[in-house]
Amino acid sequence: MKDFSGFGSVWTRWQTALVAMLLMIFYWSFTIVPAHSQSLGAEQVRIWPTNNSTLLVDQRFDLRVESIFPAETQQEPTLTSIRINGVDFTNSFREGINQQLQLPGGELEIGKPSDSKLFGQTLRNYSFDTPGVYEVEATVNIDGRDVFARNTYKVQRFQTSGNLNRIIFYVGDGMGVPLRTAARIMEYGVKDGQPGGYLQIEQMPELGLVSTHSLNSIIPDSANTAAAWASGTKTVNNAMNAFPDNTPGNPFDNPRAETLPQYMKRKYNWGIGLVTTAFTTDATPGAFGTNIIARAQNPAIAQTYLDFFSDDGYSLPATGYQGWKELAQPVDVILGPGARNYVPQSRIAEFKDTAFRQDGKDLTEVATNLGYSIVKDVNQLNSAPNNRPILGLFLGDFRQGSALGASNIPSELDLLIARGRATIEGRGASQLDPPIPPEFASIPTLAQMHQKAIAVLDQLHPEGWILLVESSQVDKLAHPLDTDRTLYEVLALDEAVGRGREYARRSGNTLLVVTSDHAQGQTVAGTVDSVAIREGRVDLRDAMRSFGNAGFTNYVDADRNGFPDDATPSSKLAIGVSARPVFRTDFLTDDLNRNPATGVDGTQVNPLRDPDGLLLTADLQRATTVANHTADDVAIASEGPGSRLFNGVIDNIEVFQRMGAAISGVRDRNDLAQLLSDVRPTPPIRSIRPVRPVRPVRPLR
Repeated sequence: MKDFSGFGSVWTRWQTALVAMLLMIFYWSFTIVPAHSQSLGAEQVRIWPTNNSTLLVDQRFDLRVESIFPAETQQEPTLTSIRINGVDFTNSFREGINQQLQLPGGELEIGKPSDSKLFGQTLRNYSFDTPGVYEVEATVNIDGRDVFARNTYKVQRFQTSGNLNRIIFYVGDGMGVPLRTAARIMEYGVKDGQPGGYLQIEQMPELGLVSTHSLNSIIPDSANTAAAWASGTKTVNNAMNAFPDNTPGNPFDNPRAETLPQYMKRKYNWGIGLVTTAFTTDATPGAFGTNIIARAQNPAIAQTYLDFFSDDGYSLPATGYQGWKELAQPVDVILGPGARNYVPQSRIAEFKDTAFRQDGKDLTEVATNLGYSIVKDVNQLNSAPNNRPILGLFLGDFRQGSALGASNIPSELDLLIARGRATIEGRGASQLDPPIPPEFASIPTLAQMHQKAIAVLDQLHPEGWILLVESSQVDKLAHPLDTDRTLYEVLALDEAVGRGREYARRSGNTLLVVTSDHAQGQTVAGTVDSVAIREGRVDLRDAMRSFGNAGFTNYVDADRNGFPDDATPSSKLAIGVSARPVFRTDFLTDDLNRNPATGVDGTQVNPLRDPDGLLLTADLQRATTVANHTADDVAIASEGPGSRLFNGVIDNIEVFQRMGAAISGVRDRNDLAQLLSDVRPTPPIRSIRPVRPVRPVRPLR
């Protein structure tokens, strides 16, 4: 026998046994393979929701197990087992899957892949009914090998306790800390080396920082960040309370998670309100009102706001999506622009829009039948009754060449100019090029929509409500590098926050939260002499005064309405921007917000924008034609019952957890641990919930 030892010894019985045992371990390692230990670091099996999520007691979610790569043989992958806290859950899971398969469109209900070499099954609307820690292990047989995955979830205690029954959640989309600083300087200036005043946001008593990363990038978008607040789960960019799966061809069958507004409406009949200056189905309002993997599915998102699923030719059918309908809740207040996602081609002219629902359906008729008031301008908004749900579809910035476009409300600066309350270099609406259309004066401001939303929610749902108020154009004007209009959007949010603070002081039962979904690359770089620039007395390469030469600005707010009377005083702010495409600037306020770059190449400057301006090169990849988001932490301010829970440095999913804690009566961060438990409960065994009857049309009150 060959000498293996180097010492001339021969194999003994125990050595033979050891080799046999090693061979068995080697075979086992290729038969039972942890999902997190695959070659090249690739998973083969995954479980949704996201690992390390903290859920509320009885918060619904879709429990999905799936393989990620197709099997290499013709043998179909199969589920071997699911265990929750060591308890065999396999039969209960299979029973639920089989019940869902009996529904119309059952394979859509379970999220079955069309490729037989992939495994995927989703148990809809499951929940954990006891606080504690839940370890979910799933094993799938792929090519004759058992591959397993493991996720761990914490479940937080929940109860309604204390006097909190209203939450107003304010979002300055893309509002990094420098934009707050710049808006304060613009409105209040600096006196004796100190701020001449503070924003309403800055006067709120509690302040923290929030990290904003997504599941697939350090740089997030507005969808997944808002979903983190709304449902407490991390997901990928562009997703709202839903998770990627192995059926990418279907954007409607992904596993979902229930949002806090949906949870509170289902369990306690709280109202839901969405107010935004973006199209109402955009990422931030969408994350508070729906559950979908792709933010671009706007017509379907609009249907879910009305809890309307239909096989009668609508974008979002009913067949195959009973589980989604069971999860969805109708939104009581929907105020913003974006008629294109609600009306057919025959009606776009009245909204001056350029797009329409491709299914040819009119959701305003559906909404009317459900009892909604439909309003299209500020006068209709103000006169609409407060005892009915309301859908507002307002004009967007329909001017040709506008970077905002017809589906987004014009900037606050342009609304003020249209009302005769602001100017650009002393010029009013008719003197700009192009002129500001008179119709802009009929578009409600963010503060006006905010006030109406509160009035409607108070009457419809005195038991409680959650209202999202988004100044979307902070982000949408920062993208095209229109920094002056961006700062007016911060001030518009601040005006709404001021009114919210007045309401909260009167009610005594309202939590206010103000934050941002992510930052952009702006910073306060210095000042410029706008008169010298306009008269050509300064080389643009020397125009920005920085450091000790910056001096101070001289914006004027003579009517004390919270906004400078003119956007371009003689000494104005100069905002530097990183993560940007190529663009030209003369540092003055443009008459029209135009995109900085054109085409598909971010190095091609827009020839219509400041053609004689200073050329600033791009620092982004060439395919990016607008300024981009950043990974910076963002500020969070709060006031009211439970506001002290939001101090410190937290992640955005913790915002969800702490709103839940505030509703549960917790008022001190040191008491948050009482809502969690290290106990590993036995999982609830339940059948799939029965089909919910169609909600009747709301009676008029």
